[in-house]
This record gives sequence, structure tokens and C-alpha cells, in this order.
Amino acid sequence: MKKMVLVKTLAEGLGFYYDKNGNAAVGEVGGYDMLITNADKGSLYYLNVSVTRGEKPTKADFEGIKEYNKYLKTIGVNKKNYRVVFTLGGAFTKDGTVKRFQEILPALARFLQDRGFQNCSEISGVTQGVSTYFAQGVKIITKSEYAEIERGIQEKQDKIALRGSSSILLGTVGALLGAVVAGAVVLCISQLGYVSWFGGVVMGGLVMGGYKVFAGRIQKIGIIISAIIMLAAMYLINRLDWALMIQRYFTPDMFGMEGTKLSLSFTFKNVVAIVETANLQADYFKNLGLQLLFTFICGLVTSIGVVQWDKNSFLAYPIGEEKQDVQDAGLPYIDSFGDSEE
Repeated sequence: MKKMVLVKTLAEGLGFYYDKNGNAAVGEVGGYDMLITNADKGSLYYLNVSVTRGEKPTKADFEGIKEYNKYLKTIGVNKKNYRVVFTLGGAFTKDGTVKRFQEILPALARFLQDRGFQNCSEISGVTQGVSTYFAQGVKIITKSEYAEIERGIQEKQDKIALRGSSSILLGTVGALLGAVVAGAVVLCISQLGYVSWFGGVVMGGLVMGGYKVFAGRIQKIGIIISAIIMLAAMYLINRLDWALMIQRYFTPDMFGMEGTKLSLSFTFKNVVAIVETANLQADYFKNLGLQLLFTFICGLVTSIGVVQWDKNSFLAYPIGEEKQDVQDAGLPYIDSFGDSEE
């Protein structure tokens, strides 16, 4: 079985810089900026370059590249920019994976040189003054393009700061709206007779995402508010789920009432008393416990991802030859995220 080698370990073996925020190995080979990231699954990696021959590259431009290295075969070209992505598999050992990349990188550089490609900005195709930066993700761009992104981040941060405490209120509204949408999804799943971890993922993503969209960014207070909303929403959803079940299977005469169907307001208000009377309290609390557990675990994992996304959207700094201290354009709840490590 192939072993997944961490990008940081790969960077060390190749003599590349390692950027922890983008989880990317960054270096220059043969005059071309190259960056390596993990693929979405398995022991796969993405090898990224940004090149031009006067226009945006196409897949047809890379015909014959396998003659330079047999692993350079899965190619992705983004028609919106100049970035080219190669999907590469690792070897069975750490040393084997490093050695494989040591062979692939110069082979790719030779191909690009032979075909007349120039290193360029992935945004504009400009070939002068290009370097690698973290600017809302790892990018191969020019210094002026980096500065423009950095200004945009600062302007956004200033706008959020002007809102003051109102951003917390807006974020709370966004989190509540996210909880309503997520709650509808979870309720549909529950009505089908399932308790799923997927509900926790949806709840965490939509509540935290809703807070960020409305507030502009996620602060400590936002995380606390979102967590409370998530757990409260799951409690209410479980109660509503059981209220609907009681309404479906119980009749008014069981409670000395007239009519043909119990009202939802009655069943929702009296859920706990009814399940105790019907000796279903164990099932009720088991279901509630699972819902809250899935929300806590899966929602927490998803929330961490949203917080990381929020953090990265406000970071901008050079990598590699222009490496400097991380310049954080905001993030009042964390003093520093540290340097990008070599």
C-alpha cells in the first residue's frame, strides 16, 4: 500500500519552502515556479505551474510530455487562467516519493523549456516579476497583483471594523438562517427514520458559514454563538421530529380529546410527557443524544474547516524568495499565525 507523504516532508526532501496555511511545497526549478499540494484523496498530489507561450495553455500543448517522464500524464488546464495542474501518485515509501518528484520536476522544466513556455502570472499571463504568494490561497502572481489582493483584504477588514458590534448581530442572524436551512435537511432525514452524521456536517457548515457571510468574519464570540445555535437547533429538530411522529400515530381520544387529529402545537409542547406515558423515553433520549453527538463531532470538524477558510481569506504574504513574516490583515482574536516555515 502506498504511504501518504506529508507535503511538509516532501518540501524538506526537495529543498522547497513549506507554507503551512496553504499546505503547499513551493520552489523554483529551471526558472519555473512550482507548487505541490495534496490531492483530495489517497496518496496523490497536485503539481502546479503557471506558464504561457503568448496565450493560455491548452491540453494539446502538452502532447508528448510523457516522453520526458512517464508520470506526467494526468493534466488539468483551467481555461480561466494560466495554471496547469498535474495529478501525480506517490511511491510506496517516503524516500521513494521524494525521489520520484526529484525526477519529475526537472523533467517538467525541460519540457517547458523545449516547448518555449515562460513562467508567468496565473492571473494575467505577465512574465516579469512573478513569484509565489499566499493571497487567499497559494498563487503564482506578480508583486502588483499581490498588492492589489492585499489592498482588497485590508479594505474588507476596514469595512467589517466599521460595523462594530453590529457585525455580531448580523452574524447571529446569518447563523440562525443557516440553522433553519440545515434543520430542514436534518428533519427530512429524521422523518425517513435515520439519524445521520451528515446532519451534523450540514448543521456545522451552514450555521458557521451563515455567520461568516453575514458578519464578514468569524470571531471567538461568533464561534460560541454558532455552537449554541447548533445544539439548540438540534434539540428543537429532535423534538419536532417526535412531535410529527406522535401526530401521525396517536389519536386525540388517547388523551381524552375530541377531533380526528392531534395538533402539532399540542404534540410539540407535550412531547416529553407523551413519550414517558408511552414508555418511549429511552428511544427519545437516545435519538436526542445521537443527534447532539453527531452535531458536536461532525459539526465541530466542519466548523474548523469554515474557521480555517475564514482565516485564510484574510491572509496575504510572500512565499519563497520573497518570504517574510506573515502579514495578517485582521484576525483580532488571534495575535499571530506565525511564519511560513521553510
